[in-house]
Amino acid sequence: MIDTALDAGGYRALPVTHNATDRLEPDSSAGGNERWQESRPGPTAIGGPASSARHVFVVAFVLVFLMIEGWSLASPPFGGPDEPNHVARAVALAHGELTGKTLRFGIITTSVPRVYTVTPNCHHCYLFTPSGDAMWPCFAFWDTIPASCQQLRQGAGPVTTETNNYPPLYYAIVGVPSVAVTSTTGLYLMRLVSGLVSSIFIALAIMTVFAWSKSRLLFLGVLLAVTPMTLFMASVVNPSGLEISTGFCLWCSGLVLTLENAGAPPTGLVAVMTASAAALLLIRPVSALWVALTLGILILLAGPRIIIGLLRQKIIRRAALVVVLAGVLAFGWALHFAAVGSAPSGAQLAPGTSDAQVVATLFGETGGWLKQMVGVFGWLDTSAPLYTYVVWGIAVGLVLLVALAVSRLRQSAALVLLIALVIVVPVLFGYGEARNVGIDFWESRYILPLAVGVPLVATALVDRSRVATKVHSRLTVLVCCAIGSANFLAFAEALRRNTVGVAGPIDYLKGSWSPPFGAPAVTLLYLVATGLFVWYLGHLSMVAGGHNGSTGRGSLGDTDRSPPLEVRGEAQPSAALG
Repeated sequence: MIDTALDAGGYRALPVTHNATDRLEPDSSAGGNERWQESRPGPTAIGGPASSARHVFVVAFVLVFLMIEGWSLASPPFGGPDEPNHVARAVALAHGELTGKTLRFGIITTSVPRVYTVTPNCHHCYLFTPSGDAMWPCFAFWDTIPASCQQLRQGAGPVTTETNNYPPLYYAIVGVPSVAVTSTTGLYLMRLVSGLVSSIFIALAIMTVFAWSKSRLLFLGVLLAVTPMTLFMASVVNPSGLEISTGFCLWCSGLVLTLENAGAPPTGLVAVMTASAAALLLIRPVSALWVALTLGILILLAGPRIIIGLLRQKIIRRAALVVVLAGVLAFGWALHFAAVGSAPSGAQLAPGTSDAQVVATLFGETGGWLKQMVGVFGWLDTSAPLYTYVVWGIAVGLVLLVALAVSRLRQSAALVLLIALVIVVPVLFGYGEARNVGIDFWESRYILPLAVGVPLVATALVDRSRVATKVHSRLTVLVCCAIGSANFLAFAEALRRNTVGVAGPIDYLKGSWSPPFGAPAVTLLYLVATGLFVWYLGHLSMVAGGHNGSTGRGSLGDTDRSPPLEVRGEAQPSAALG
């Protein structure tokens, strides 16, 4: 087939025999026309017309949203970590209270309707607000106590409570339902809005891989990155959920841009990456660190020549300006309103504990932190089944080993550096706060916006090596079945803990606490949504492989970009290029 049409970057491909989905163009980042790279001119290369990409977005959004809402329904009111504080912040902001009264450690007091506070009859709580309201529900930290112990308050009378003073973007969005609804229904609606926004970014990431990437395995990386913990945090009122989702979208769009579309970045791809980076910066004060580290790893993966070529393009410079402005806004808020800080909580260090002992203790927590990245639910009191951790550990571990074995030196160094950051950064944060806040300060949800990049980078590198080409179909089926079942069992165990407690019977469908619509309906909803989600990602992986073959990407600096044989006058049958 002869193709001389202009692509989205304005380049005219030379007459070359190839299949309908391949496109060759001069690589502008290389400074001349002697190097070539394959171009993905937009959401047409895999699925046909642009409507295919929109279809992928809609389907992915619906399935992810249903999974998140399954988690939302399965979690009792205030059943997420620090959810009472974040609910109070969102409700207060929606009622016009932008900053509240600052107390200490970035903590403020606000007045919110009574229904949006935790009931004071909390027998096991040990910290209360100035008005006497417990900051945790009765079942928090006690996995044997079902959620039926909680007696929710009613009424719209104002109650003073404590919360944080994080940037207002997330809270302004999720607090909207509380303006119209003053009941426990309002809390579930706030969760719904929070899950809606997170679902948009996760679906955008999946659409990005479909529309602008030729990677076959990156869809499986998506499946590994969207852990049960990612879905759980997106299902409750907590900015960590949106922070993880935007970080995930930044990783997907960044990898697709730097590894496959550096020569002529599609406008839509740049827009997705810019939106995810800007939104991530405006969620929590520490989010700027995750953006900086993510971009640093992407730069190391692509190499300086590719990055310099990108920065020469006006669309990239404009996108960078938007991200910088978002960072300035976030920094200004944190600086002016003292949003950074934590109150003392958890286990405190014994007097005379040396720095070496603190560091050793924190490194000893690494296994627990890795476990949390897969899923520890509720108020970090509910573990997933062992099967879930084993499946995720084996899957991620194997893809890491293969990626390190087949990648070029710079790519392997970038992956090793990312893994080291995921392990070391929590220790550094924990060390800095250990003597002021406590040894239990750190939670893995804080670093998940960075950590989700590990399986994504690894699968992208394995795919580029083509070592899994012959077993791709079988591997896809195996991973989808294993991850799908592990994901569902984690959900079922979390719901069982809330209905009957972990010491209760295996049959949790008729426990003392029941979620809205009943435990059987919520379980069925999540089972169906999870099954369809993993099947759909597996299907997209198969489609990508079927349409794109096993050709290289050509955007990394150390990739051979010499013209194909036919361009050099050595024509081959078109079937060989199919």
